[in-house]
Amino acid sequence: EGRAIKPGEMLFRSNPGLEKELKASNFSIVSLANNHTLNFGRSALTETFQYLNEVGIKYVGAGINLEQAYSPTIIKINNFSFAFLAFNDIDFTPESYGATEELPGIAFMNEERMVQAVKQAKNQADFVIVSMHSGYEYHNEPNEKQKRFARLAIKSGAEMVIGHHPHVVQSIEKYNDKYIFYSLGNFIFDQMWSEETREGAIIKVIFDKSGVKDFEIKATKIYDYCQPDILSSKESEPILKRMPVETIFE
Repeated sequence: EGRAIKPGEMLFRSNPGLEKELKASNFSIVSLANNHTLNFGRSALTETFQYLNEVGIKYVGAGINLEQAYSPTIIKINNFSFAFLAFNDIDFTPESYGATEELPGIAFMNEERMVQAVKQAKNQADFVIVSMHSGYEYHNEPNEKQKRFARLAIKSGAEMVIGHHPHVVQSIEKYNDKYIFYSLGNFIFDQMWSEETREGAIIKVIFDKSGVKDFEIKATKIYDYCQPDILSSKESEPILKRMPVETIFE
């Protein structure tokens, strides 16, 4: 619930019931660390927790307080355990959206807290996966803040970093033998006004006991507002060309 959203306002909310559709589509975990999460206040955020909990979808990057927002969410599958962490860039988000000692909110991209959280998560699971909501909108290349934060996450023990927010796909980095996907673009969204904002990518990652063994990218395109479709290999070419893999060792 909440007031009517006026035309042109960048305020987002969803109707109760969407969580059931996510569950039916096999979503098992979602990141809540983004710049719109508290558009309708802390009470709306706690309702989100409730709806997700009711259908058994785990969430990360937000919590009822500071400690929970920065804590890993763990999923166990096929004898492997995965710890997920998620962080949002404060540069384009009201500071009031952040969790505090007493109040619910999101986890910001605080480097010190992230390093501590990754190291903690590494002690609790086989692999740590970091989600990063950052980057300039509609830019095809990651900025320096994205690179610094993602690389620091890898150095601290993360197996992989997955990025989003630019609304377009960005390049991939193999950093110290670990993968950083700087932006997967839009998946379900209403930006029909350009080809690049209709395009996105899904990554299928194969793990073995040593970590990421391989990955496969499926390019997607949005049709008729918010309806993504997986593209053929030929249709995927112009999208995947904008996602080259650069190898860096430090």
